[in-house]
Amino acid sequence: MTIIALWQWQRVGALPTVPVTSLRYYGQRSPWVHDALALLAPLTLLLGLLATASFCAALVAIRRATAQAMQSRDALMQAFENGRRWLLKFMLSQTVLVFGGLISLLSFEAIIILSRPGVSDGGVKLGVFLAMVALALAWYGFKMLYGALRLSGRQGASEPILLMGQSLAPHQAPRLWEFVREIAKRTDARAPDAVVVGLNEGFFVTEHPVALVSGQPVPDGRVLYLPLPYMAFLDRAQVSAVIAHELGHFTGEDTGYSLRFAPIYRSFLDSIFAITNEHDEKDDGSRAWFAAPITLYGKWFLASFEEAMHHWSRERELAADAFGSRIAGTESSALALLRISGLHRIVDAALAHNQQAPAEERGGVLKMVRRLVAEHGLDDPQERLQDQQAHPLDTHPPLKQRLDALGVAITPELLARARDPRDAALLVELGLESAVSA
Repeated sequence: MTIIALWQWQRVGALPTVPVTSLRYYGQRSPWVHDALALLAPLTLLLGLLATASFCAALVAIRRATAQAMQSRDALMQAFENGRRWLLKFMLSQTVLVFGGLISLLSFEAIIILSRPGVSDGGVKLGVFLAMVALALAWYGFKMLYGALRLSGRQGASEPILLMGQSLAPHQAPRLWEFVREIAKRTDARAPDAVVVGLNEGFFVTEHPVALVSGQPVPDGRVLYLPLPYMAFLDRAQVSAVIAHELGHFTGEDTGYSLRFAPIYRSFLDSIFAITNEHDEKDDGSRAWFAAPITLYGKWFLASFEEAMHHWSRERELAADAFGSRIAGTESSALALLRISGLHRIVDAALAHNQQAPAEERGGVLKMVRRLVAEHGLDDPQERLQDQQAHPLDTHPPLKQRLDALGVAITPELLARARDPRDAALLVELGLESAVSA
């Protein structure tokens, strides 16, 4: 846009004029046409330079904030909170600069074509087309500004996490709750407010609102999710290590951090979507193309911070592993990691079969997991152990790094125990076989 504006400015000086008032008169342009062109060319140049300069300055600010975010999670949160205050303002200003510059640029070309001496019918059509595009850009720009301004005073809301599972109250599963509370007491951690058991997730904890597909209510507060297909093949000590690991996220305030972080992240996405109109099925994609100079910055802002976000996520996973090993020992923690790794593909296969197969052929996810494990054993974790270095966007450290952090030697005996296909019978012990049926 800036380069074209320089070219337009150069062309303005070469235009002859005569003192008449019509658009064209005896093959010459009128003075007001020359004056309009002389105004539009530097206007386009000014808007293009301002857009470029502000964009480059914002990129420098991103690099600086990203470096600060790698220092601590508090610095990461502070950088995002600062970004929330100025990102939308920056994107709005970029919208005005970019769209204003494009409208000025197209208006210049439309005027210069329509005022050309002896302009042909094709030239008239081209000039009218450019004028219509300029009007369309003005309308698009207005809609983008209006949509983004509607979000400026609104906080992003945390949508509930939708799960397939069953929330078990203490009176429904007293042995399970006694088990969880004992672990919480031994680790000086606060017990969860709700326990949900299911089939299609891994172990996790959250303070986000949770909704079940069945419509069953879930108590507000801290929620612990326990996956039955994995628990079936982990013994009491191994599950204790995993639950202690998850409760360690509560103690480390990881879930509270995520709860505060999610609305900020959501507000960034809402701002970008409001400008690009990406969620409007009627939009043909042209608006996103014109908005690219504005929205690319917002997307790069998020992408630049993802590395820092995932870096601190991996650090907290290692801290939670250490927390879990305090109650069950490093060997049980290591075996739990290895066995969960060996079950992952099998559980996914059982879930996929249960979803795709006809109803009469399903038979239940856990039943199929047990059959596959009995027939083939758990997967060999050696392949997972070959990954030594975490990708910058991995949320969890590599398995080898987690075992090294626990100080556990990877011996043939340990790997053989990790692939033991026997059912641990813990579901029966905790009174959860009825939950499997449910």
